[in-house]
Amino acid sequence: MQTAIPSPLTLPSGIDTRFAGLGELMRRYVDGDERAFSELHARLSPRVGGLVRRRISNPEAAKDLEQAIFAKAHLARHRFATPEGRDPDRAVWTWYATIARNASVDALRKVYRQRAHATLVESSMEESLVERISTDAPNAEEGMIDSEARQLIRESVREAIAGLPASQREVVQLHKLEGLSMREISERLEVREGTLRVRAHRAYRALTERLSAFAPALAR
Repeated sequence: MQTAIPSPLTLPSGIDTRFAGLGELMRRYVDGDERAFSELHARLSPRVGGLVRRRISNPEAAKDLEQAIFAKAHLARHRFATPEGRDPDRAVWTWYATIARNASVDALRKVYRQRAHATLVESSMEESLVERISTDAPNAEEGMIDSEARQLIRESVREAIAGLPASQREVVQLHKLEGLSMREISERLEVREGTLRVRAHRAYRALTERLSAFAPALAR
């Protein structure tokens, strides 16, 4: 026989009714009561979804993460225990909220890693184009790009680099023209490598935009 859950309306005044009955629902859920899970999910889903949406702006991604949180909680449900001296109803919400926060942080870290990787790939591609433009064409291409055109390219590269902000221009000159590594540049300028890589990425992106007109000639 299932134990009746007290209605929040019948509780004494001054008691937080938001979590009333969650402890009993959790007990029944852990014991295999599917109806208890449905009720627990209905009670907690809006709150879990709210926590997720504070960190994940994409609605579809937030909904997928919410489902993953309940799936994770389901697999771990037998490990739930109310800490000694704590309100069992509120302990249930604290447990779900902790899982939701951890899952949201993990999801954000994954997104940041993906964005960082994409940035590095993009920066590498942009740097490659700038390097190809700023280097004399190989012998095989000299027949297609005459000396006048190559001179124009070199002058355009110099002008494009000169037009960069001083901090970006310095990184490009040391990295590309002097061949220093980011670590060596960091030691010389006493600037963190991460900061230098951001400057370099912005510089190569700007140079790629300014020199994109020369890319078809080099690709032939």
